[in-house]
Amino acid sequence: MKARLLKAASLDALRSSILENLAAYRGGGFDYLEGDPSFWFEHEVEIDVDALSTLKAPSGGSFYEVENCEIVYTALQQLSPYDARDERFWVYLSHTALLDHARRRWPIPADDAEAVAHISKHWFARDKRQVERDQVGSRLWWMGHLCARVENVDQDLARRAFLFRSDVRANLVERPTVSQSVNLFSAIVRRLILSFSGKQELFERRAFRQLMMEINSVGGYRLLDCLAPAEIDSMLDMIITERLKLAEL
Repeated sequence: MKARLLKAASLDALRSSILENLAAYRGGGFDYLEGDPSFWFEHEVEIDVDALSTLKAPSGGSFYEVENCEIVYTALQQLSPYDARDERFWVYLSHTALLDHARRRWPIPADDAEAVAHISKHWFARDKRQVERDQVGSRLWWMGHLCARVENVDQDLARRAFLFRSDVRANLVERPTVSQSVNLFSAIVRRLILSFSGKQELFERRAFRQLMMEINSVGGYRLLDCLAPAEIDSMLDMIITERLKLAEL
């Protein structure tokens, strides 16, 4: 089916009515959104909305982030990064096809005030942080998209390494100088893959934070976006082996 985006007035009405709609969020639904086209409009992009029903529910302490990331990115692979920043698209999905998964992945607190803040964070996507880190659907798409930019690696392994530690992932996603530079981001992910397949030393909080500090230090006097892939590889290898004293490369 074609992607659907909420009209601005529909999005504003949902955002301002979270408290009144708590019963629907907790156990009801928003069927009226799907049935009435006056609330939304179609985008030319085709999506596999049925595939979203196969998302895995949390179980045994696992959130199945890798598997769900693949499902969402594959189902919505025709989205452009521009489209994938549109809150109207993600909020439509979080109130329809992704509603049941959202409840399972982000259980709604019993306290009403806490519930409103919680829903606002995970069902909506007002800013970049929510889009890339918090919203039930968009966060999975963006993690898949970031990994898909890394060439010549097994994508499943790339996702497993990228999603292995939440603090590592957050450090990469929240640093525009890293996440927006395809060459630098790709080089870091390749080294995370090596570490993931080895002793996983680079995932230790101290080691990875030092790596990011060293990269920032280099970025203070060199334009990282202008470095060739070979120069980035050389820089990272030097930092990891000489500064961090790791022997995983």
